[in-house]
Amino acid sequence: MPSNDADQTKTKMDESSTQFDTEARGAAGSDASDTSSGLLKRYKDIPNGYRPILICMTGSRKGVRHKIDKKHTIIGRTQLADFPIHESAASRRHARIIYENYDRPEEPPVCYIEDLESKNGTELNGREINAIAPLKERDRLMIGHTILGYFIRDLAELMHDEFLYNNATRDPLTNLDNRQQMISHLKHFMARAQRRQTQFCFLVADVDHFKNINDTYGHLVGDEALKHLARLMQDEIRETDFIARWGGEEFAIGVADSTLHEATMLADRLRVKIEGNPLKLNDLALPLTVSIGVTSLQEGDTIDKLFQRADRYLYEAKVSARNKVVAGN
Repeated sequence: MPSNDADQTKTKMDESSTQFDTEARGAAGSDASDTSSGLLKRYKDIPNGYRPILICMTGSRKGVRHKIDKKHTIIGRTQLADFPIHESAASRRHARIIYENYDRPEEPPVCYIEDLESKNGTELNGREINAIAPLKERDRLMIGHTILGYFIRDLAELMHDEFLYNNATRDPLTNLDNRQQMISHLKHFMARAQRRQTQFCFLVADVDHFKNINDTYGHLVGDEALKHLARLMQDEIRETDFIARWGGEEFAIGVADSTLHEATMLADRLRVKIEGNPLKLNDLALPLTVSIGVTSLQEGDTIDKLFQRADRYLYEAKVSARNKVVAGN
């Protein structure tokens, strides 16, 4: 049974959890209202009829929508681009979308993608393009390390699509990518690394003794712990990396163009940062640690093989000491 001190701590935690729950409910209502008004303001200038849009699916601009409303839309690293992408792997003027019938919104859009002699090329659905290529609904473009989705929507669909997209791709608790979205990203990045013979690494992190947190302090506090960890890890990774809540108290991180040594150093930075930043609830501090397994992409790997190998190293970290990083190929 817990000691008297533990009982007092749990009581305070319960009080904090109630307060957090009340605040969260209020915030959720506010967010919903802000989101609705924001969507209306953002799309009020779209003419009737259909419009093509780009949805940024990875990187620092993840979730951003850009309506294509003129003949030429430049994508690239420069701030003067119509759709700027903030990453070094993108050229200043990387690619162009040509909207053939931009002045006739009542017609289905006819659009093409063209690479502008970029350093790293432009990929359409996993294949590098060498000439102007037509775009169709749900095509995926890769610019540098950023994946863009191409969609055709009217005003009502734009608003509804944004709601559905966030619900389909984001973990509702942590607001990180969910498992399905991580798998989608992995397919693109693994194929790219295998085709170009570049490095790609995969990290799996698991919260140590998480069941004890839920059992001792309740699931609301456990939820706050997961959100706290998600923020810490999201702040530490690069814009070109991507992170997801893989399930329960387990997180997955994809690291492009990094050696196993560099990915292991990242994992250890995450471990140290989490250990040094306990979850603070009012006047209480709840220490948290994670164990992390790290591996790099090998020839012939599938997503399952990559995950199983990272998970094996995670298991070694958990059984040997916890609060530890284990890496290997």
